[in-house]
Amino acid sequence: MGWILILTVVVGLDCLLSGFRAAQGRTGRLPSWRRDLAAHVCGLGVGAVLLAVPVAVGAVLTTGPEREAIARAGVLWSAWLSLPTVVALVAILTLSWRWRYLATALVLGPMTWLRPVAAVAAGVAGALAAPGWGAGGAVLLCVGGVLLVEPLVGRVLARTAVH
Repeated sequence: MGWILILTVVVGLDCLLSGFRAAQGRTGRLPSWRRDLAAHVCGLGVGAVLLAVPVAVGAVLTTGPEREAIARAGVLWSAWLSLPTVVALVAILTLSWRWRYLATALVLGPMTWLRPVAAVAAGVAGALAAPGWGAGGAVLLCVGGVLLVEPLVGRVLARTAVH
């Protein structure tokens, strides 16, 4: 259950951050805790909706040890991106503005561009660890869902934005 929980946290954080990135877009808007929180929640909600079916299918097609092996592969193949991201988030939440700026500029900005690479690498590793085509397909559908969160949240927020 440990690897599954870790993967759930990593994917959940990714969905939260996808919502935030979608809300920020390419504007120079000033930070707003209310708008940012709504974007985080929207990202998490969209991610949950997109991942519900493939996760359920994968759970039906696999046993507990097989799910652990899939989750372990996903976590280990995405650790090069997720660990620095978590460290940067801790810095942003706890340190002074200089450290927050540095964490954003050196970690979160560049890592955003590498996010699809990490998602695909983790998905391929998870699919290879899966016991069959059905479970492997469910893993790859999860990767697609993770990669769709940000564009879908961007569309949702663009339609609901007050201009």
